[in-house]
Order: sequence, then structure tokens, then C-alpha cells
Amino acid sequence: MREVVNNNMDRLMNESGFNIAKNLKILRREKNVTQKEVAQHLNIDVTTLSHYETGIRMPDIDTLIALARYYNTDINRIISSETY
Repeated sequence: MREVVNNNMDRLMNESGFNIAKNLKILRREKNVTQKEVAQHLNIDVTTLSHYETGIRMPDIDTLIALARYYNTDINRIISSETY
């Protein structure tokens, strides 16, 4: 089930032009932390986080939830087609 959700999310994100990469970078800069600090907190590789912020990869739903919690925001701000 989770795989289906993740596959559908990837498709929607790519088709709808969401600005996840830009929004993640903005949130990180607003919090004034490095990619290394965020990656360590989420227990992911810094390269993975970098790929999220450049749009090479899209975070799965569990990672989106973790990112939203870390940045004290909701997932809508991360996946919004508008940048803040």
C-alpha cells in the first residue's frame, strides 16, 4: 500500500509542477541550518537531502512528514505549487 501511495505521489509531484525542492531549501534557510544538520536529525544521508532540494529525488510520505515536523510546518507548505 505504501509503495502505491509513494508512486502516486511521485507522479503527482512531477505532473503538477510542485516546488518541493525550492520550498525545502527555503525552509532550511529560514531555520538557518545546514543540510548536514537536517540530514543528521532525519537520519538520512546529506546527499539524499541535497537531491530533495535540487529536485533530483522526491521524498517519500514518511520523509515528508518528518521534514514537516522538523521545520514545524505542515506538508502543504512543502508540496505547495507556490514558493513562500
